[in-house]
Amino acid sequence: MADHQSQILRALLASDNRYISGNELAKRFNVSRPAVYNNILKLEQSGHIIETRKGIGYAYLKSNCFNAQVIEHYRVTSYPVRVHVFDQLTSTNDYAKQYATERTVFKPQIFITDTQTKGRGRLGRRFYSPSGTGIYMSLLIPMQTRQAIHSGLITTGTAVCVVRSLKPFFPQVDFRVKWVNDILAHDKKCGGILTETTSSLEDGSHENVIIGIGLNIDSEGFPDPIKHKAGAIVAHSQADRNQIVARVIDNFFYMFQTYQTGNFLAEYAELSDILGRKIRVEMGTRVYTGIADHFDNEGALVMTTTSGQLTISSGEVTKVYLPESGYQG
Repeated sequence: MADHQSQILRALLASDNRYISGNELAKRFNVSRPAVYNNILKLEQSGHIIETRKGIGYAYLKSNCFNAQVIEHYRVTSYPVRVHVFDQLTSTNDYAKQYATERTVFKPQIFITDTQTKGRGRLGRRFYSPSGTGIYMSLLIPMQTRQAIHSGLITTGTAVCVVRSLKPFFPQVDFRVKWVNDILAHDKKCGGILTETTSSLEDGSHENVIIGIGLNIDSEGFPDPIKHKAGAIVAHSQADRNQIVARVIDNFFYMFQTYQTGNFLAEYAELSDILGRKIRVEMGTRVYTGIADHFDNEGALVMTTTSGQLTISSGEVTKVYLPESGYQG
């Protein structure tokens, strides 16, 4: 039965919103008309939206659930990955780490969940992860040649890929990036990126890199401590989250193959919300204030301070000063 569901879903997806009759599906998969109807019902119950027209057939519209088969259908590149979907995880990055400790990973694994109970961002902060309205995913990438990870480049490159992926679905939104890992919409954080590595116990070299991506598409009810600085991309999205995920996967692995060249840094600078502005940066216990000047070829932030230029490879922009009214967070 589950196999017939998969076959029918594949046929509906391939029809590209055109109607397929129940008779055609029954003949194609050698099942009865009632079996086709029952499988359609089960697909709908799992979150797929399928339009039925009497005497005409069925048309696939979109899905409210994550589905690996749907994501693969919407991909347009052939870079080999394996997609895993879940209703709920504590954290996709934590799951990816656990997955990597239990087996040797030979090709990229993508973990996507509808909600996280302990979603996290940089510095151990919680990432608001309500069900049905966001994208919470992690990319687990094996580094089989044990090459060094350029975290500054991979994080900035991922940010560019995420914005590239979102723009076709939300063309009216002016997406920006806040160094190093925040995605902004409407002057609020709508997404974040968390890059981590797992290391060999034998020699401490990097074995895998894990890139977590969290996006609040049309989430509501942000907790009081963050609602002044976090928000959603749109109020009510009509986009299929599977299509956005597929675009992120394609854009990311296209970028990843040459990410060490930093050929996306000009685009990252164009998207920047801080260049040319007075900012405050915290790096551990140290605090620096100055003008954000540019990003170097490693993705580090170069700022001009009263004592000269300063290059910061890791840290957090905690304030962006506005000319008229102090600062914004």
